[in-house]
Amino acid sequence: MLQERIKTFYKGVQLPVVFSEQDRGFFKCCEPMKVLAGNGLESWKNDVSSAWIKTSDPSDSFTFKVVNSQGLPVAGYVVSVNEFPNEAGAYYTTVNWLDILNLEGAGCYSILITYNIGGYSGAFTWGVYNLQPYTIENAIGTARLRVVFNLNQTIEGINFTGSNVQDSIRFKGQIDKDQPNTEIKNLTYRNRTVKTIVNEYLPTYLIETDPYTDEVLKKFETLYLLSGNEIFISDYNAHSNSYEILDLPASMLEGESPEREKPDQYSRAAVLTCKVGDRNINKRTFY
Repeated sequence: MLQERIKTFYKGVQLPVVFSEQDRGFFKCCEPMKVLAGNGLESWKNDVSSAWIKTSDPSDSFTFKVVNSQGLPVAGYVVSVNEFPNEAGAYYTTVNWLDILNLEGAGCYSILITYNIGGYSGAFTWGVYNLQPYTIENAIGTARLRVVFNLNQTIEGINFTGSNVQDSIRFKGQIDKDQPNTEIKNLTYRNRTVKTIVNEYLPTYLIETDPYTDEVLKKFETLYLLSGNEIFISDYNAHSNSYEILDLPASMLEGESPEREKPDQYSRAAVLTCKVGDRNINKRTFY
């Protein structure tokens, strides 16, 4: 028996996930992240922040906005919208805070995203930032990770390959030299003479944050350290062993992972530590 049937396809809609904390007595509002810019064009003086969104259909719409403490868009600032080359319907913007500093000066700013995806409208704050000019006084007591995203990130649900999206996080804490880690490889001849094959200098660096809640620490764990295939470390502390850790290329080490420790059991905040190594392992002597 013949029957008339109609086949219809419906696309799945994935909306941005916005988490709202419960007030359990230790409620903590979003803490502005410090960003610095200016007094030179050196990369380690100028912070950048990126935001992204994934749509489901060409008819979907969205906007990126950078607004000041009054909620007004920064006058004269043109938000760049870039499409991910290997992820259809996904877009990002990168805010160079030097541009904002030159246009409107220091102050509190937010990156806002509004969207209409699959007929659902919404808006959320990507991040809140306290912009200050770069000076030693403003930078002291902080460290920074600058990363380049260029991998297929399943956590974000976006293929970043080919995009080279830059982002940075400046935090209270320290990045200091940990161990020199010299690796020696020798060859012993029949006459028991030892000759060098290769000696390598493989220093490690210890990233250590001040106490933060999960809101900040999970960014280190799942975004900057896990997803950044290029990592640049900078330290701005007066008591650091080296003052040369300024956008030093680094990489995660095999067998090493970030670790959390709570200094106070009854506080929400925890300290995150992680070892990284030089990305360019070219300091060696060889036969």
